[in-house]
Amino acid sequence: MAMYLDPKIDVLFKKIFGENKELLISFLNSLLPLKDGQEIVEIEYLTPEQVPGTLLGKNSVVDVNCVDNTGRTFLVEMQSEWTNVFRKRLLLNGSKAVIKQLDKKYAEDRAKKYQSFKPVYVLAVVNASFSQGKDWYHHLQIMDFKNPDVVIDGLDYVLLELPNFTPETWTQAHKKLAVLWMRFLKEIDGYYEQLPEELTSNKLILSAIKLCEESAFSPAEREIYERAEDAVIWQNSIKYLEDEVVEARKSLAENKRTLAEKDKEIQELKKQLRKQTNE
Repeated sequence: MAMYLDPKIDVLFKKIFGENKELLISFLNSLLPLKDGQEIVEIEYLTPEQVPGTLLGKNSVVDVNCVDNTGRTFLVEMQSEWTNVFRKRLLLNGSKAVIKQLDKKYAEDRAKKYQSFKPVYVLAVVNASFSQGKDWYHHLQIMDFKNPDVVIDGLDYVLLELPNFTPETWTQAHKKLAVLWMRFLKEIDGYYEQLPEELTSNKLILSAIKLCEESAFSPAEREIYERAEDAVIWQNSIKYLEDEVVEARKSLAENKRTLAEKDKEIQELKKQLRKQTNE
């Protein structure tokens, strides 16, 4: 009986998609909103460190950072919890990827410089529920809410809400591989006597599964994985504590409002009593 480690753990996710171009291309093509003819053909890995071209502060690190043969940038993130910090980091990393495209060779021709910008896609897999509905696939763009046809293109976010994913909710028949990749992320974790045939029958998914086998890890790699696993548990614990603090602050604020209202009522009663006494 083989043991499979969790591909959602940061270091293993990076090993699968940050070191295997064929797997990453398949993953991106199946889950990004790319039209026919826009599929990724070839990629080049870039440093995961996002260095801004302006004085925006400290650098940040993404899980996978790459550019394809047409110049489009793709950032891929795996996150165990949906937090305010993560939301801000997504915004920052996407913006930095756009800014990095500024090139000195177009310094004298601003129009040409900005026309040369290529699309940036940020794909984030989140192992937590963060939306009010049951949708698991969220495609975000800069657009007019009242008129969705009015779009500032060039920066797209795709957020995958893993706990809400079920195979029957995927409607894009021409991208069936997306279901297999999502099932791989959600199901490959633990012991299996026999893996689902739908997963093992696809050579790309099977290749990714084999990278998750515990026996494929050296003792040093397993130690790194376990530290990353512990970090996820710690982060989740911190998130729960943060939620409790937020709720406590809300409760305290509500109590303050209630006390203020009661105090106002008391002051009004005192005022009426003084008035009656003077009469």
